[in-house]
Amino acid sequence: MNEKVEKVKKDIESFLMEDIEHQDKVIDCILINLDTEETMVIASDRIEDVILFAPYTTKENGYDKGYFNIPEWDFNFDNYIFEELEKGYFVGYIDDEINYGIWNTLNDLFPEDIDHKEGVQKYLQYCADNGITKEYLDNKTKYDTPDIMKHFEGLGLNGKIEYKGYIIEADDINADNVNENLVHIYENQQDYINGEEIETVSLNTVGLKQNVREYIDEFYQDKTIVNEDKAYYTFVLGYDLLNDMIKKYETLECDTNYEFCGQVAEKFLSSKEYKDSNHSAYEMLGQWLENNKEQIETDYKDHIGFKDTFGLKRIIDRGYRRGEPIALVESFSEKWGKEYIIAFGYSTKNDDLSWNYGYYYDNDLKTATKDFQKVINGGNLARSFGSKEER
Repeated sequence: MNEKVEKVKKDIESFLMEDIEHQDKVIDCILINLDTEETMVIASDRIEDVILFAPYTTKENGYDKGYFNIPEWDFNFDNYIFEELEKGYFVGYIDDEINYGIWNTLNDLFPEDIDHKEGVQKYLQYCADNGITKEYLDNKTKYDTPDIMKHFEGLGLNGKIEYKGYIIEADDINADNVNENLVHIYENQQDYINGEEIETVSLNTVGLKQNVREYIDEFYQDKTIVNEDKAYYTFVLGYDLLNDMIKKYETLECDTNYEFCGQVAEKFLSSKEYKDSNHSAYEMLGQWLENNKEQIETDYKDHIGFKDTFGLKRIIDRGYRRGEPIALVESFSEKWGKEYIIAFGYSTKNDDLSWNYGYYYDNDLKTATKDFQKVINGGNLARSFGSKEER
């Protein structure tokens, strides 16, 4: 309980006990303005006499005893609790018997005959945050309490919902804005378990569930749709757009390649190209791949644990011509120095790089690269290469 609320409760209880006129009364509820720490206290004999302690019932406002009587015909929860909650007060304390009465009133009158519906939501927020449920009230009052939490549009403290694939958990009131709750957003259930959130935002407490939905709608992608797209793009990447690259590295394990294509698909789904609604997503995928092809190939080599260096020889690029593996190799030797080779029928067994035959370009990387592209596109090097010695 708030320290201010606790002190006020003790002070009012002492007053009621010592004042012979009010010894039969108990505190029904305490409302507090968290900004000013002003309180409103309602006490009654639970039959007909109700009194109110509030800032405007003090001596300077003409009330010598600091309270005034509320006529029985005038008192109702809508005007004396829900309206004050709408004005900026919060529930500091409510007796369980009064909670039972409020729940019955809301069951009978909400929403048609209640004016201050935002105040009702703030009250229900208090119930949700403090474990006040039908079962709790049944146990405390021994009555059958109607369950009115179906009308609650918010989230209780540590309450969570799943929306569009994200897990959202409500936290405490924002200390900088008492009308808002801190809300944690998680990528998925596992991240929620691990405590790895995407972000924490502050949203209006009243109607928090809907406020969360609107925030996700505005700033996040619908993961249910994204996951469907991911499966499609993973297939397209593996069997079409990345197929040539995958074949270059002779990695035949389907699971390995599928996992990598799934990772690439996820990156595309987070890109600005995917969000471009002016072009087809397939077209933008092709453009995105072209813009990122070097990084994608580097990532793929890391993914499969590819080794491209073998002693003084390094594979620069690789491909196929009519099913035969071909590599562009950079090699160092004492006799020839640095030279570039187009290696036909190469293999990388036993941590060694070898080939059936090759065309050698001395230190001319530009020509070697040009001829390598020519040969993997089906061209023949016999004429363009002339009688260059093969080794």
